[in-house]
Amino acid sequence: MKTQVLFLLSTLFLFVSCQRNYKNPSSISNQNQTKTSFTLQYEIDLPSKVLKVGPNLEISIGKFALNSFNTIASQVFNVSSYKARNENDPLEPGSIVLRKVQVHRSMVFEEGTTKFQHATFASIVEFLLVKESGESFRILGHSELMKTNTIPFSPNDRESEETIENSIRSAIEVGLKKILETKENGTLETNQVMFQKGNQK
Repeated sequence: MKTQVLFLLSTLFLFVSCQRNYKNPSSISNQNQTKTSFTLQYEIDLPSKVLKVGPNLEISIGKFALNSFNTIASQVFNVSSYKARNENDPLEPGSIVLRKVQVHRSMVFEEGTTKFQHATFASIVEFLLVKESGESFRILGHSELMKTNTIPFSPNDRESEETIENSIRSAIEVGLKKILETKENGTLETNQVMFQKGNQK
């Protein structure tokens, strides 16, 4: 009986551990045993970047992006420092700069009616990869469309904010994966655009 109890407790512990690991999965894996060292930087106004979703409601998409950037990059690279960057500061060799985050949202209705079907969210982030030579490259990370089944930010909505956060995290992962692959094979994707071309700097 005691053996059975210990077995059940061990099984429960493993299940909880797996669930906890699954909650925030990262699709990035570093194939090299030695991690590349980078300085992480972000544009100084990024923490205040918000998505207005109502007259009195804003979602802090900049803070979501910064949290994911720091967490995921630290898993893949050796991070020598993490700091804000003013727009006019010179680019620092050996750095990854998170410059922008955008969230695109839309609602889908049944054809010819005003009956709501679902909403979709997609995110995109922009990085600058600054090599040791000082040469810089623009890298974009796009998330896939993520759906929600309630009208975004309506009184009954309990999923839109979390979906936005997951979407931004996915975009960060995609962008950092491109940077990791660039370090491994030396190639870069050049045909990249943000959602809103007019907002590019």
